[in-house]
Amino acid sequence: MTDLSGSERFPDDTGEQAARSGPLRLLSRWWPALIGMAAGVVSLLTVEPWTRTDPPTLLLPGLAIAYLVFGAVRGRLRRPGVLRLEIVGLVVFGGCALLAVLVDPRAGQYVAGLAWIGHAAWDVAHHRDLSRHHAVGVVPRGYAEFCIVLDLLIGASLIAAPLA
Repeated sequence: MTDLSGSERFPDDTGEQAARSGPLRLLSRWWPALIGMAAGVVSLLTVEPWTRTDPPTLLLPGLAIAYLVFGAVRGRLRRPGVLRLEIVGLVVFGGCALLAVLVDPRAGQYVAGLAWIGHAAWDVAHHRDLSRHHAVGVVPRGYAEFCIVLDLLIGASLIAAPLA
């Protein structure tokens, strides 16, 4: 291999091979998920007694709204059935948040935790083309990867949190 100066160089001499296969490749490819993991671990380490109006409960409808915004900005809502699917997500996750606020606090805590875990599944469906559906690509891949990990950890922290 020749560089711009005309001198010959070999990939192994510059560490390029290591960068393509080692921890740097892992970091360059999975950085959104790693950031999601870091944020999720922080949420696990700061588990406090759950209350009905905690941000994780109130953010559930916001997550679905984010998908609508991403879809609109990226022009993906024009695809057949995508707007309808995203509105279903808004109704389901908004309904889970409302249910978590209205029912017994212990049950509400579990509803919120399970809704976050359900949202991780929603992220997987948007990240991977599991059904050849047009909704794949509504959100950027990195956003879905970040959210998959974060949603699972927040859901786990809600289920594990003591009741206020």
